[in-house]
Amino acid sequence: MLVAAQILSGAGLAAGITVGALLAQDMLGATSAAGLPAALFTIGSALAALLIARVSGLRGRRAGLAGGYLTGAVGALGVVIAAATDNAVLLFAALFVYGAGSATNLQARYAGADLAAPQRRGRAVSTVLVATTLGAVLGPNLVTATGELATSWHVPALAGPFILAVFAYTAAAIVLWVLLRPDPLLTARSLPAAPVASRDS
Repeated sequence: MLVAAQILSGAGLAAGITVGALLAQDMLGATSAAGLPAALFTIGSALAALLIARVSGLRGRRAGLAGGYLTGAVGALGVVIAAATDNAVLLFAALFVYGAGSATNLQARYAGADLAAPQRRGRAVSTVLVATTLGAVLGPNLVTATGELATSWHVPALAGPFILAVFAYTAAAIVLWVLLRPDPLLTARSLPAAPVASRDS
């Protein structure tokens, strides 16, 4: 379940990052603010990481990760609406919210290690990371196809990857919410602590 969610989220994340700056430049008609989308995305990701960690600590990985991906989907949808209405202010606000998807994508790696034996935690994290990489490779390769889809919906072609992100993040959230049971973090907390081997000096 976690691997499937990471492939989906990786595709949504990579697709959106690829064209965010280009979309801002196209809407503003200048390159002066080309770096602003990345800055807002990064700040949004940092703040979202704190909130996701807080929710995960209180209610488990399932709630934290699913909520984070849904927030990223809302941000992606906001970008699409901003592009369709040529609203730069909404674009920048939506890119800030879109950063939640990146934070969730990074924190999902730890879910893979929650129930893994200590000697297998590295492999568990690596498996999740490989799944993310697969999605990240897939996403940019769909830029042309999603651009054509956006054009057919009378939306600027550069917003196409964010349409993909809306569906990818939403699907990832549903997969985690429905199938990530039992919750790995809450389950790990309920297990007795593994004994620490003593070593004679």
